[in-house]
Amino acid sequence: MALSSAQGMKAYDSVKDTFSRNGIPTEEQSKAYIAMLAATAGVSADLPAATIFDFSLAAAAAKELPGKQ
Repeated sequence: MALSSAQGMKAYDSVKDTFSRNGIPTEEQSKAYIAMLAATAGVSADLPAATIFDFSLAAAAAKELPGKQ
């Protein structure tokens, strides 16, 4: 699917606030992603986030860049 520049900018603007500043999703964001997977991919809605996410490297990097969080 090809998007025009205007469409791409609109798509980005509609989701940019859903991204965390340090690259690590909040618990709420993780739960929402798992809920989406439950609805679309047959994943259990009760799946612990740690089962599919490993943000340990992002957490380590975030500690080294405290001004960027």
